[in-house]
Amino acid sequence: MSFSLLLGIGILVTDMFAIVKIINSSAEVGRKYLWVFLICAFPVLGFVLWLFKGPKR
Repeated sequence: MSFSLLLGIGILVTDMFAIVKIINSSAEVGRKYLWVFLICAFPVLGFVLWLFKGPKR
């Protein structure tokens, strides 16, 4: 397996983790949509932003 494939799988797994946490959070629906959109549009940057600024619950 190449490094780029492993990196892509890692990004996909972390983004899916973040999306599941967002959906199960107690945040407002509009904020959930915004975070999921950011993560889908910008996978690495969206995840990092969510990690530091996203809903905590």
